Amino acid sequence: MNPYNHRKDLDKLIKRYVAGNATPEEIKFIEEYYQYLEKGENILDHSSEAEILRLEEENFQAIKAGIAHSKTSKRIVPFYRYVAAAAILVVLGFGVLYLSKNKGLNTESVLAINDKTLDVLPGVDKAILTLADGSKIVLDNHSNENIMEKNGLTISKTKDGQLIYKVSNGVQKGNTIAYNTIETAKGNQYQVLLPDGTKIWLNAASSLKYPEVFTGKERRVILTGEAYFEVAKDKTRPFFVKTVSSPKDNRGQEVEVLGTHFNINSYMDDQSVKTTLLEGSVKVSNDNSSKILKPGEQSIISNYGLGTINILQVDTDDETAWKNGLFRFNSAGLKSILNQLERWYDVKIDYSSVPNKRYNGMVPRSAKLSEVLKMLELTGNINFEIEENRVLKVITK
Repeated sequence: MNPYNHRKDLDKLIKRYVAGNATPEEIKFIEEYYQYLEKGENILDHSSEAEILRLEEENFQAIKAGIAHSKTSKRIVPFYRYVAAAAILVVLGFGVLYLSKNKGLNTESVLAINDKTLDVLPGVDKAILTLADGSKIVLDNHSNENIMEKNGLTISKTKDGQLIYKVSNGVQKGNTIAYNTIETAKGNQYQVLLPDGTKIWLNAASSLKYPEVFTGKERRVILTGEAYFEVAKDKTRPFFVKTVSSPKDNRGQEVEVLGTHFNINSYMDDQSVKTTLLEGSVKVSNDNSSKILKPGEQSIISNYGLGTINILQVDTDDETAWKNGLFRFNSAGLKSILNQLERWYDVKIDYSSVPNKRYNGMVPRSAKLSEVLKMLELTGNINFEIEENRVLKVITK
């Protein structure tokens, strides 16, 4: 007799599975159950066909999407035994999905790994807002709050990590442009909705300087670090993003758009500036030259955005995975991976013994640092240690 004959029992089981509280027997059952559903078979004694379809529709749409993605990904090997189970983990944000170094993993070895490593929690929605008068406000997800109201401009923050600018009575009066700056530390991220409707996702260790209200014939912002932009269309006022190495440096890359979706990665420790276009058209310029990007293309400018502009085709999902709550590695070097972990988990990396290895895979940014490190260790010949002062050391075997 199957112990999960009733829909109510199955719903409870799925919730425990997603929360990570299921027993080994329950995990085995839910993994096998979905495999049977995919084959059109029913292993529940009293479930009607309509109930099975409803269950599949309500609980497994995310799984199907994850399976479809894993089939098209290059050289990615599932970490868990069943692809369906792995899809649940990545889409719903529980734990680590998979990570490999161009070879299969011994899944039995997972159970043998001990948890002696000091753990670090993932980043959160938090930022510091500096207003035009120099006052600083901590932005977090504790409550909704109106930050400022003046001259028809309202600045507020929401519980879900978003800063919102609204203009109710037209633009501000006066000749002086008031600038705000939003900054995220390591381990933090935040969103901004500007008064023109432009949405900006700010990654960890980044900053964005922008006017409280866009006036004149242009819309201009200044970025350090990484951000994803969904620029509101306005044919009369182009949108410019300047990337600089510091707020006092006026050199670097400039991106001009009218309305489009793109990602800019300008972390100075990466020593290059990458602009990836998802939709529309952008013009990338520096002091040397300028080029037009098409969707699916990425410009790379070395020497902190001051060098030659090179264009290549990329997987845009890889470049914008951070915005969607994922780390995605497509033949990524270990140093590049560690750079991302350093920013998101706010740890210090000892790069003195980092081997020249490349990895493929996907990990939710909601995972604890120990889970990500375990996946890397499973590829062989590498171990990690986290000291009390949050310094991550790489140990090669």
